[in-house]
Amino acid sequence: MTLQRPAGLLTARILIFAALLLVWQLASGPLIPKFWISDPVAIGGALWAWVADGSIWQHIGATLLTMALGYGLGGLLGIALGFALGSFPRALDVVSPVLTGLFCLPKVALLPLFVIFLGLGIASKVVLVISVVVFLTLYSTIDGVRDVDPDLINSLRLMGATRVEILTKVVIPSALPWVYTGLRVAVSYALTTTVVGELLSSNKGIGFLIESSANRFNSAAVFAAVTVLVVVSVTITELLIALENRRSPNTA
Repeated sequence: MTLQRPAGLLTARILIFAALLLVWQLASGPLIPKFWISDPVAIGGALWAWVADGSIWQHIGATLLTMALGYGLGGLLGIALGFALGSFPRALDVVSPVLTGLFCLPKVALLPLFVIFLGLGIASKVVLVISVVVFLTLYSTIDGVRDVDPDLINSLRLMGATRVEILTKVVIPSALPWVYTGLRVAVSYALTTTVVGELLSSNKGIGFLIESSANRFNSAAVFAAVTVLVVVSVTITELLIALENRRSPNTA
């Protein structure tokens, strides 16, 4: 069994992970106080308790719902604005300073305003995620529109193609790889922003689980919640990569 084969690679990863857990378990207590790093057995116990009473699924569901709404709405808005502004360079030049200022603004600073306007519920967190995702997809889409060959567009205009035909048959297909890139990058930011919003103002979700566990100085529960967050993040990323690979043409 070699590392070039899937089975060998998987086995090597499992062995490394098991070795890290063993070192962690042995070091917890004798070398580092358990109060700071807990231990894998205690973390597993916390995870099992959440699974047994079903509470973990409610928190995961709340986080995924907030992320999905913010990601979906922000992505649609960013892509639509990207195609619109990318197709009209003069309009982009006019609003560019405003977009740059809003993009550079730390979005977490806006959360108190969102809470004042929308309350402590899911709406304020969704708007926070939208405010992050929209700019990532916006600039990526604009770059994709700008990357379209201008000679091809001019040729179509000479042949009598309308603006709508140029957009649907040339601009959108050519910009799709850039759009996919923006959407893939935005996924991790959407999840991170969702968790940050839950850390600051929420009564459910993975972020709330981390915050409430930290307030009780329960390091095992904090590590357990972080583990759940890692699993969710990796799962979402792998699903998006698989979807993008299915849409991408096979290359020789």
